[in-house]
Amino acid sequence: MTPPMERRRFLTAAATAATAGALAAAPAARAGTTAVPRAESYDAVVYGATLAGIMAALRLSRRGYTTCVLEPTNHIGGVVSGGLVKTDIPNTIGALAGLTRTSFFDAIGAHYGVGSPAQYRFEPKVARLIARRLLDEAGAVIRKNQRINGPADLTLNGRRIESVRSSAGWVTARFFIDASYEGDLMAAAGVPYHVGRESSATYDESYAGFRPNSVLRRGLFNPNTGYPVGPVPTGAEGDADEKVQAYNFRGVLTQAADRLPFPRPEGYDPADYTHLRSLLEYRGITGMTQMVGTTAAIPGGKHQTNQGLFIGYDLPGASWEYPDGSWARREEIIAQQARWHQGMQYWLANDPSLPESFRADTATWGLPADEFTDSPHGAGFPHQLYIREGRRMKGAHVLTQHDLFAPNNTKSTSVACWQYGLDCHTVQLYPDGTRYLIGEGSLTGEEGNVLVDLYQIPAESLFPSSGSIDNLTVPICFSASHVAYLSPRMEPNYGMLGEAAGELAAQSIARNQPVQSYRYADLAASLEEFGSVLAT
Repeated sequence: MTPPMERRRFLTAAATAATAGALAAAPAARAGTTAVPRAESYDAVVYGATLAGIMAALRLSRRGYTTCVLEPTNHIGGVVSGGLVKTDIPNTIGALAGLTRTSFFDAIGAHYGVGSPAQYRFEPKVARLIARRLLDEAGAVIRKNQRINGPADLTLNGRRIESVRSSAGWVTARFFIDASYEGDLMAAAGVPYHVGRESSATYDESYAGFRPNSVLRRGLFNPNTGYPVGPVPTGAEGDADEKVQAYNFRGVLTQAADRLPFPRPEGYDPADYTHLRSLLEYRGITGMTQMVGTTAAIPGGKHQTNQGLFIGYDLPGASWEYPDGSWARREEIIAQQARWHQGMQYWLANDPSLPESFRADTATWGLPADEFTDSPHGAGFPHQLYIREGRRMKGAHVLTQHDLFAPNNTKSTSVACWQYGLDCHTVQLYPDGTRYLIGEGSLTGEEGNVLVDLYQIPAESLFPSSGSIDNLTVPICFSASHVAYLSPRMEPNYGMLGEAAGELAAQSIARNQPVQSYRYADLAASLEEFGSVLAT
């Protein structure tokens, strides 16, 4: 049996069979088969209109290549236009460079007319505007709602991807870039990947695996069992598992006069927030204003939400089946996350167990009427779940904990620099005794992160090993261990890795050679031409 942490499988056999049945009317796609109908041909296909995908398409256009962008959802811009609008930036700000800074973040600053060129806090609608402008500049053909369900949606010829199925037919290309949060193109092509946490022995990482001795222990809770608290896990410190850190929606709140009231979601159950009620009382929280605080302000009189309290918008445990799930299962998880988030806000504004003053304060807040107007979860609510970590490719170089600290933090084939602490949200909640809860997943046992050195990310983390697919780059689900991924898993860095993925694609197309045969001197020159910083 293939080890679960280094899988080549995609979804489950049942999900794949269901997909095949749904597509029975379409021609079969088999590895080594080329005789299938094709509607269009491009130099490159980018799967995912995320910031990484947009930057890859922009780089390819600067080299004169055509791109078709296939986006799995009905929206472009990924989570930066879908709710994550208080951007995490590197500790060494000079590392944020290239077209990611000048064409995206500087463009946001220009939109607002701020004194500083770059703007890292912005409204979702502005991010969507800039994202669309950049895709237009790239001349990319954009198709939304294009989801890869498994190997049947690709054709392979040896070690090369030849085409991808779209709603308009087969799309062929010379090169493919998986810039999705899910890594479905990569997985469908049979590229090995990880899900969950490796053991501490896998890469000799001191922060790897199950972390029962560096947890967040909080109280007092009565009761301390029931949704979303799980069972007490078994296993020893450092053991591997398939669990991933919590996801959430990065919401936007406002006190504007035209704010939308918090909706009561279908399936709402006030009992879900029993533990939050205990926490609010224990900490003396007086209303949503205190919970929002002053540090989450963004332009337009709006505020960003994130996890917040120990029990908050994160939903530990709900994310575990997302990376390898079918799209039907993912939609169930997304709906569960939306119900948790919306139900919490409705509960804070309406539950009679809360003091009237608390509910009155919460009622001064609401959802922005001018954001997310076409969200499938209702106006004013984000359309994109924040996928903090999913699949991680096992590529030509697996970035590990050691690569983020001196002396291993410099690389001879650097494509970007980054520096941000190892940031892992809670992986699972479980009871401790009768009055306490454990939030496991933290690397420190505190709210803060493990600090890292300024480090370089090598090109080899963006493509498969030799002998695997040779016309693919992966800038979001790139090759890294769980521990190493905790630092560079930020949207600005994804953008810069998307630029490198685009330049690697352009070189591979121009030379008609596998991406693994790239020439670093040429790659570095191409990246630096548009401002990338490869060493600081």
